[in-house]
Amino acid sequence: MKTIFTFLGMLLFTVALAQDKVFVHTATAGNISADATFLDHPDLNGNSSANFIVTHNLNNGGVQYNDHITGTFYNGTQWLVYNEDGSDMVEGSSYNIYIPQGGKMISAEAGGASYTIELNDPAINDDPNAVIVYSTYYNPNSMRNDFNYGMWYDASNGRWNIFKENLDPIDGGAAFSLLIDEGTGDATAFRHTTTAGNTSSNYTTIDHPSLNGKPEAYPVVAHNWGVTTDPINIILDKTIGVWYNGSNWTIYTEDVSAMPEDVIFNIYVADEPLGVGEETVADISSYPNPTNGEVTFTSKEAISNVSIYNILGQEVKQISGNNNTDLTINISELATGNYIAKVQTGKAVQSVKLIKL
Repeated sequence: MKTIFTFLGMLLFTVALAQDKVFVHTATAGNISADATFLDHPDLNGNSSANFIVTHNLNNGGVQYNDHITGTFYNGTQWLVYNEDGSDMVEGSSYNIYIPQGGKMISAEAGGASYTIELNDPAINDDPNAVIVYSTYYNPNSMRNDFNYGMWYDASNGRWNIFKENLDPIDGGAAFSLLIDEGTGDATAFRHTTTAGNTSSNYTTIDHPSLNGKPEAYPVVAHNWGVTTDPINIILDKTIGVWYNGSNWTIYTEDVSAMPEDVIFNIYVADEPLGVGEETVADISSYPNPTNGEVTFTSKEAISNVSIYNILGQEVKQISGNNNTDLTINISELATGNYIAKVQTGKAVQSVKLIKL
């Protein structure tokens, strides 16, 4: 019996580790550099091979549009979200970050001769109902990619494609990260089609149990042109994002142009957001920092937990709070170097860079 329980415990632990993670990141004066904003998450920091998807989020802590196409970039230590056109990152703009732990991700690069890239993977081949989302990726060939893209399915050969919405050839070497499968990450993937009944002005309202009444669901989305045999296929050369209206998530156009009818969107939702988020706690401070021994964290609200991660995103220390607004911990046993301390008060978490001398 003990062996059975041990096996079940290991199985549950394995499943938990495979669960997709999602959080929202807001560009602030402290994390913006020119056209980019630096992400801070233990699953991403120091992890050049991380795969994730980005979608604009209109109203995290205040409504802020960013009518610029965004991509992802790794600078050697941290991941960034940047404006593909090189314009200054908009302070206050927010982004849903989806990190698949069980779902399948693939990469694709353009050859430069066509407006479309054929995707060839058994997880989506011959499946016109596959749900695919993407992000543009700067690093492989150091290329900006300031264009909108969507998905289309070629019924003649059973292959999905990513295509440039203006139908011009994609620059050779342009790179994409694509989430193509729900896998075992406890994700929900589905489609939403705009209609006269769910569309108003520049947005369409999503009605789905994985999102309704869940402001912290943080979905990621992409346009889906559809199947070549569909009676209606819509081009949508617009930068899109999502926002929560108090009861439902919606998809909107960043340039505030009218949302057309008959547009299909692919949507991924992590069933239960896991991991450490980036919701801000007011006035977190730490001292002394750098330190070779003790460090004290202070907050306006009671500190419930502090987790410390190394640059590989591995948790190296966790301390429960004492329901006070300050908490002193000893990190003398940690190796010299840089760490990220995640300070939690209730559901809110703030990242604090910690230097161990």
